[in-house]
Amino acid sequence: MFKSTVSVLAAAVLLSPAAFADGKKEVTLSHDYDAALLASDEGASFLLTELTKAAKRTCTSRIPAYGGVYTDLACADSLVMAAVKEIHAAQTAAGVDVAPSFERIALTQLASAD
Repeated sequence: MFKSTVSVLAAAVLLSPAAFADGKKEVTLSHDYDAALLASDEGASFLLTELTKAAKRTCTSRIPAYGGVYTDLACADSLVMAAVKEIHAAQTAAGVDVAPSFERIALTQLASAD
C-alpha cells in the first residue's frame, strides 16, 4: 500500500534569550506527515502532537550562560499554528476532507488571526 507523505514548512520570527545578541531570529519547521492521518480524529490528534513536539524542539536553544536550555513556547505555538494553517489550506485546495477536530482547530486559528 502506498502512503503519500507531505511536507509542511512553517516559519516564525522570535525574540528569545538566545536571540538577544542578534535581535530577531527566524526559525523554520519542516515536518513530513502522512496525509491519511487527517481522515480521522485520532490521526489528526497524533499529527498535532507530533507537530507540537517538533515545534518545541525547533524553538529550544541551549543557553551557556544559564547552563541549560530554553524553550520559547510562543515560538512553538506560532510554528504549530502556521503548520496547521498550511496543512489545512493544502488539503482544502486538494478537495480532501479532514477530520472534524483538525478542521475545528484550523478554523479557530484562522478566525483568531483576523
